[in-house]
Formats: sequence, structure tokens, C-alpha cells
Amino acid sequence: MEGSSKPDDWTERYRPSTLSEMEGNGDKLRRVKLWLDGWSAGRVPKKRGLLLSGPPGVGKTTLAHALTEERGWTVVELNASEQRNAAAIRGSATSGSQNFSLEHFSTGSTPTNRTVILLDEVDHLSGGFAKVSEERIEKTMDSEDDVSLRGDSGGKAELLNLLKNTKNPVIMTCNDPMRLWGRGGNWRSNRDRVLRVSENVIFERVEGADLRRIALRVLDSEGVGIDPDSLNALIDGNPGDLRALIRDLQSLSCMVEGHIEMNAVRELTESVVRDSQINVFNSLKKAYKTRSGAVISEIVRNSDKDPDEMLAWFAWNNQSIMGASGLESVSSAMCKSDSFLATKFSNRAFRSWYWGSALPAQAIASVSKGENEGEVFISFPDFLRRGGESWRTGSVISGLSDKFGTSRSSVRDDLWPTLLAVHNSSLGGSEGDFSVAKKIGLSAEDHLAVHGIPKSSKVAKEILKTFGEGDLSESEEIIMTKSSDVRVENDSQPTLDRFG
Repeated sequence: MEGSSKPDDWTERYRPSTLSEMEGNGDKLRRVKLWLDGWSAGRVPKKRGLLLSGPPGVGKTTLAHALTEERGWTVVELNASEQRNAAAIRGSATSGSQNFSLEHFSTGSTPTNRTVILLDEVDHLSGGFAKVSEERIEKTMDSEDDVSLRGDSGGKAELLNLLKNTKNPVIMTCNDPMRLWGRGGNWRSNRDRVLRVSENVIFERVEGADLRRIALRVLDSEGVGIDPDSLNALIDGNPGDLRALIRDLQSLSCMVEGHIEMNAVRELTESVVRDSQINVFNSLKKAYKTRSGAVISEIVRNSDKDPDEMLAWFAWNNQSIMGASGLESVSSAMCKSDSFLATKFSNRAFRSWYWGSALPAQAIASVSKGENEGEVFISFPDFLRRGGESWRTGSVISGLSDKFGTSRSSVRDDLWPTLLAVHNSSLGGSEGDFSVAKKIGLSAEDHLAVHGIPKSSKVAKEILKTFGEGDLSESEEIIMTKSSDVRVENDSQPTLDRFG
């Protein structure tokens, strides 16, 4: 093949097209192959869907394409950048059935050529599992303008329907299963509903030996050499992400003339911030099973949660993992950590994040029993779900999504927690301060929802009356002055000077 005909992007140029070309997660690859072999033999498995979950860059989507390409099957793909509402998912299922039926009819052969329905990054499906009406689905499918259903409306419910009734394989890829289940109190039931009709294959980050084979294969194909120490440094700095490795190799090849040396690797390493986040459940399991404070601190820094959230996870799980003496030992450090983290709301003491992470890490290391300790069971902190009740979030999140032109999932994950913090009375918020609500176009009912005040309560009626009285700048100024006075009189919170 001439070089000019190859894709410019090396991740596409060296994307495996067969199972034999793939590296890492060998046992997972075999499980997926056996599942598809059943379909090839005409056996429809009990679980008609396959959920490939794990960190990005380990080959989940590539595997789905490689195995189907080997079999000569057709792929109908919906990815996170497209609308994946109930009508879109049903349309993809219909397309899959038609491809299968027409091929079978035209050749008169047995049904060996199947159509695989691939939903990439299914954890980015927003919304809950509530169904939408058949009338709305049919209206959207018949309309060229898709006026009835937009975004991901009804997508999760239709996905369940597809998994229960499909005559063709359905493969889903997912980076964060918890995002798919949802963060509400019914996440366990949502998880069980999906896993009753789909098999979950959990991928792990690729090991160094696999990364080395890929790197040498790519460099040999490109005619580029590399020093052994330089290759070791490149592998050691990679978190097990095949896609990132190949991108690094392409970047290095542009920096050198046919041979990669250590100075080029160092230069690349210094200029790139690697996304090596790991799932919070795995982070905490490792943290609770080591006695090294340095190791726990690194685990916390590389997790997919910020220090505030990690502190909440530690506080919740300490209660079930530690005994009374352990809890007593760490309580002081946990309280100080919480105090330091709150500093960012009143000044720019960024070192508060360091101490907020380091203190609980060192405390937990001091009471850990180490690697020989039995299995550690991590659970989701129930108190983090407060503020996510459907009666509070429904209309507010929907309205903000339309206003800012973004998905409900983005509003729920990124904006909603900030709104709750801004309006939290312990952080200076007040139910009588309407400045933020009016600035971003919230209604009086939305303002009540943010504060968690039921509309039927006595205080809600007063707020509803006051909210509609026009210009409230004077009262807002009074409220803010009072809040400021309180902060001056009770300023026991750590400040930037305390970190000097």
C-alpha cells in the first residue's frame, strides 16, 4: 500500500481489523468472541446485548468492529455525538432487521450475515428510563424534521426494549457504568434491568508488555527506531491507554529524524498532561488495602473524582470498613480536610485541595491493615444523592438545558451541583436571595426546587409572593451585607495565610 493512501491519523492507520491484531485484555477478548460465535451458529443467547465497559483507549470499540468485520457482518452504529432518542434507537433496530432480511432474501442463503447494532459511549445517554408514548416515537420516525423527540428522550427505555426483543447482536461501549445507571436512589434497579438482558465485560488498562508489542509493531511499520531506555520511559509514563500510546508515537516521529531518543520522550512527557483517571470504586479499594500514604495520595489524585467528592466517599465508606478505634483515629484529619476544602469558597487558597486530599489519605494509611486485609466493599454515599430528587431536578434541568443549548446530562453533572452549592445556607446562600435565579432565568418554582422547599409549605408561599415583586436589588443588597457580616464575625475558616 502506498503511503499516500494510508490514513494520516496513526490511530486509524493501525486500528486492528482482526482479533489476532489486538493486544491486552485477552480473557475479555475471548468472552466477546464466544458470545458472537453463538450468534454465528444461530444460537440466540439469553442475554442479547453485550456491554463493554472500562477506561477509554483500551480497545472496546475497536474490538466490536474487528470481530464483526472478520465475520463480514454489517454494523449499524450510533455514537454519543448523534441523537439517540427512542425513535433513533428503534430506527437503528429496524435498519438492522431490514439489512438482515434483504441479504437473506437476495441470496436465498441461510441467515449467516447478521447486522450488529453498536451504541458507542452508551453511558452518555442522558435522562432516565421512563418510556415515551408509541405515538411520539412513530411521529418522530415518520417526520423528516424530528419535531417530536429530541436529544436522548426515551433512549434508555427503548434500549431496554431493544435488548429484550432484538434478533441481532447489540454491542454497547461504556466508560462509566454508574453514569448509565444514573445517580438517583434507584441506580441499583436500573443496573439490574440492564444486566438482566446484557452481559457486562469489564475491560482493564493494557499492561506494559502489550504496549511494548504495539509500539514496536507500529515503529517497524513506519521505519522509525527507538532506544530501549526511551521505549521503557514511554511505556512507564503510559497509564495503559493504547490510543494514547500510538498518538505519542506519531508525535515523536514528527520531532525526530527516523530515530527516537530519550530527550524527545522527555520533551513530550513535559508537554502532555496524561488523562490517567481511574474509577472511584477501584481507587478506594486500592486505597483501603495499602499502608502507604504516598500511594493513597497518588490514587486519590488519579481518580475520576475531585478532592471534595473523594472526601465524601472516604467519610461514607470509613464507617463500614473501619472499626470504632480506626474511626476515632481518622476523625480529626477528616474534619480538618473538610475545613480546608471549604476555603476555596472564600479565597484562592488552591493548596487547600492538596491538604484536603493529603490528610484523609495519610489518616487512612495509618489505620489500614495492608494488602493481607480481606475483600473491601465500596458503596455509593447515599448523602450525595440528596439534591437529585426528581421533583427538584426535573423542570429546572430541562429548562436550563434548553436555555443554554446543552444536554440534560451536562446540566445535571456540571451545573446542578454548583447551583446547589451557591444556594446552600451553610455556604452563605439564602432562600430570600433571588439574584442568581433571576440572572439565569429561573422561575420562582425553580428557585424553590434549588433550595429543596416544597411548594405547599408556608415559607414557599411567602417566597413565591416576594419573588414576583419586581426589582429586589435593595433587599438582595441587605441579604449580601448580612452574609458578609456573619463571615467577618465568625471567620474561623482557614485562609491563604494558614497555608504559608
